[in-house]
Amino acid sequence: MSQMTARQISPKLTVSVVYVVAMFMTIMDTTIVNVALPTISRELSVPLDRVDGVSIGFLVSLAVFIPASGWLGDRFGTKRVFLAALAIFTLASALCGLAQSFGELVVFRILQGVGVGGDVGPGVAMTPVGAASAANPHRPYRERGLPPHRAGHPPASPMIPTRQPSTCPSPHH
Repeated sequence: MSQMTARQISPKLTVSVVYVVAMFMTIMDTTIVNVALPTISRELSVPLDRVDGVSIGFLVSLAVFIPASGWLGDRFGTKRVFLAALAIFTLASALCGLAQSFGELVVFRILQGVGVGGDVGPGVAMTPVGAASAANPHRPYRERGLPPHRAGHPPASPMIPTRQPSTCPSPHH
């Protein structure tokens, strides 16, 4: 009998894949809803000038819960908050698909915003928690996976200007 060795997947790879998939879901959701607004208006018999409540409800709840996500991550742990936010977002997404009226759809979109807001950091709730985890100034930059010149700063896209190490020396050098 030959011995089979189980190959274990790296936890870093698992976390990376889950995070990227969660971010993709969030971005795709927002894009799909914006493109579908005229169809939503027609299917739910809502005037086109009122159907934007679907997007507004989502954005307002997102704006309310994003600031809280950092605190929640510190209080309960970023992993727990991220997974809870992902579960809320996924459940709310399913409920949006089952909505039978415009009011239900708006309520479920607000719930989606709660999930995304709590997830954001590692989640834009999915992004704020991730950024809070990566940029927590109480953890050494090496633990955060950031180069010394980025220590103390949340992960930024290439479109966001950041300080350059040559012009702003880091206290970590």
